Amino acid sequence: MEHLEEDDLQQRAKDVFNNLLLLNEESKLSLPPLDSDTERWMILWTHVLEEFVIRFGAYPAGFTSGWMKQVRIPDPRSSIATRAARAVKSTDLPQGEYFFKYGKSKYLRNALEQGIIRISPASSYNDPSLNPAIRDEEMELSICPWPPEITMKAYDGMTGECKGEIRPKNLVYTSRSRTNYYVYCLSLSFAPRLFFDFDADSCLVIRNPADFQEMILSIFENKMQGWTGGGEKIVYIDPLNCPIVDVAIFTSKHFRYAYQREYRFVWLPYHPKQILDQVLIEVPRIREYCYLVDLSVM
Repeated sequence: MEHLEEDDLQQRAKDVFNNLLLLNEESKLSLPPLDSDTERWMILWTHVLEEFVIRFGAYPAGFTSGWMKQVRIPDPRSSIATRAARAVKSTDLPQGEYFFKYGKSKYLRNALEQGIIRISPASSYNDPSLNPAIRDEEMELSICPWPPEITMKAYDGMTGECKGEIRPKNLVYTSRSRTNYYVYCLSLSFAPRLFFDFDADSCLVIRNPADFQEMILSIFENKMQGWTGGGEKIVYIDPLNCPIVDVAIFTSKHFRYAYQREYRFVWLPYHPKQILDQVLIEVPRIREYCYLVDLSVM
């Protein structure tokens, strides 16, 4: 982390801390259960604290300006938190795999009653009006390799001859999609915090995810000729510890979103496109696959 600017180091601290927050089924803030994944985040948090000590001295040095207040911590006293915790605790889900779609009751209930699902362009998620848990630049992904691992060569613009090697001080490598694409985002977790983070008062619980996926992909591709799709579990990458070859625009994201456990359907065009409109697809017998957990009636 020695090559990070102070703002970038602060952002990393917020990203790691954000993944150690849990709003549990008692509507209390806590740490996640101790497992290998939680252990990884605790190690990353320790590394962040050590970098602060190296730069600024003993705690609370480096934290005194109040920048950690920018972390969006769920308020366990809020009505949405208490209702979400109660809903998760009281919803008896048989053992198995599920997809979860969080959102506003008026939209998800309409989707369930009319069998209409909205599919959005990836570019639409880079909207300043969206909250931080949803907003993301889905068209590109950046990593920050450790400078000693990177060697660059400088070439003379006139002769084309190599003028020598350059050791960059702070390099950001950004991979960008050549095309816009369609994406439908879901979660693999049914958790109180996700209601809070997504500003949601309801959640569509999708049973038989494999059948649901096959159906959605088929309906979309029958409606939208010239597109091909698939479903993937998102891989969350650490921008400081990710080989360039592992950067996959469509199926990986920055690790600040890792707690969301996203699963997505992605559709790509045969030929690059930039301007896309939202697509509405009709899903027959949608109630055979889904039911609604609605906090607004709890």
